[in-house]
Amino acid sequence: MLRTKISELGKLSLQDDGGLVCSVTSDEPPPLDPPALRASFFWASPDPSELAIGDLVAHWDHGVARYCGTESLGSTGGGHVDFLVLEFAENGKLYVPTVRSDIVQKLGRTACQLSKLNSKSGRRPRSYCIEPLPNAYQWPGTGAFPEFPEKSQRPWGRRMSSKEQQQVEAQFLRAVAEWRRACIAYRTVLHADSSYRQAAQEYFGRQNSEPVPLLGWWAYRAVVLRVEPIELANDLNRDELALLIKQYVLRRDRSIEKMRREVETLENYERLESAAREPISEEVRLFVWRRDNGKCVRCGSGQRLEFDHIIPVIAGGSSTERNVQLLCESCNRSKGAKI
Repeated sequence: MLRTKISELGKLSLQDDGGLVCSVTSDEPPPLDPPALRASFFWASPDPSELAIGDLVAHWDHGVARYCGTESLGSTGGGHVDFLVLEFAENGKLYVPTVRSDIVQKLGRTACQLSKLNSKSGRRPRSYCIEPLPNAYQWPGTGAFPEFPEKSQRPWGRRMSSKEQQQVEAQFLRAVAEWRRACIAYRTVLHADSSYRQAAQEYFGRQNSEPVPLLGWWAYRAVVLRVEPIELANDLNRDELALLIKQYVLRRDRSIEKMRREVETLENYERLESAAREPISEEVRLFVWRRDNGKCVRCGSGQRLEFDHIIPVIAGGSSTERNVQLLCESCNRSKGAKI
């Protein structure tokens, strides 16, 4: 059997509004038309308020930079414009209008690791929020996905004045804002379409039981995966490839479940240790001793008596006289073995 590498790119989710969306981070863009690709980048971009000074970010055209905050600069037409300030290698700075924050993304740990691995090849990681169904961006009855606007070029034969350049830039920013609104409207209509919702539910159901293709990747149990090298993956038969993907995801899920149980155990120990540091008060001990006549409430023995919590502290039991009783050591141990 040929050896392949399987890596996790992101998650697949069936949303409350009926849409099926996959969120991924990859150094290779999905095979989408340019407008849909830009929209998927825009949907995965954070609000500028989510950025903190020093965060690593990815610019759509220029790659990885460090976010240096915002700055308000005067415009030639009067007034001020707010910019995101990005610092690149060799101290190069770029000012991005806040209205174009859709072309800037905060990089997570996975993206940073991909960036280091692919620094020599020049490939840059980007995050995408994608409609994975075929024809999602040209769904029947929904129309074509909105085209990204082009910036006006200078008049033939002469340079534009600074005022004309400013007008062109303002017109382009307005067009981009309109494009963003159109993208959101398209997505809303798409997710409300009954045929799309049915197809999304069927696809999500299939990938829960068997690995299914997703834009050159694979989806299984809501995990988006890449199998590489692609050439070797293509040489595997479908059954072998499905087994490899299942093995990867099932082992991953089992590891996560094991960690979850270990964390729960450690948290229970912490609660138990915390409860042990709060002894039964002397007043409660005296009351219980007198109430139970200094004898085990189960066997009546007066030897080797212990104060026992009827409902264990770890289960929420209190240290009041209503929840404390006298048991001999033997009865207390037998009780503990049955809980």
